[in-house]
Amino acid sequence: MPQRKQARRSAELKRTFPAVPKQADHALEEVLQWLQTTRCVCGDLDEIRAALREALNNALHHGCRLDPNKRVHLLCRCHPEAGLELVLRDEGEGFDPNQIPDPTSAENLERFSGRGLYMIRQLMDEVKFGDGGREIRMRRRPRRESNRSASAESS
Repeated sequence: MPQRKQARRSAELKRTFPAVPKQADHALEEVLQWLQTTRCVCGDLDEIRAALREALNNALHHGCRLDPNKRVHLLCRCHPEAGLELVLRDEGEGFDPNQIPDPTSAENLERFSGRGLYMIRQLMDEVKFGDGGREIRMRRRPRRESNRSASAESS
């Protein structure tokens, strides 16, 4: 008797939390657990962790300025054909991503500014900004390699 493959479905996770580092850490771990539970084929979870952690840090520190009265909104979607989409929005003043200097330019090599966004762009397949710089949309196309993180494999 032939085996039937169960069709994978889209999954979504939404979270809103105060702009507090401990809450952001909890949200990050919840997303990573959700990715494993849903078996989202998005590649190396360490890369997803690094990109999302940087985006969360930017939202907390630069966007909300660690104001616990401001909120961070996180939306995660996983679709078998479209891959992973992470949308992060903060309640800060926003910024113009085009004004962030390129950290790989010779004149910026010794500056720290812009390195986080550069890293996010290297780790994700698509990065877009919206809502006056208060929102970042990160997309990762489906990948067939393992969805386990390197830290999980070494334990």
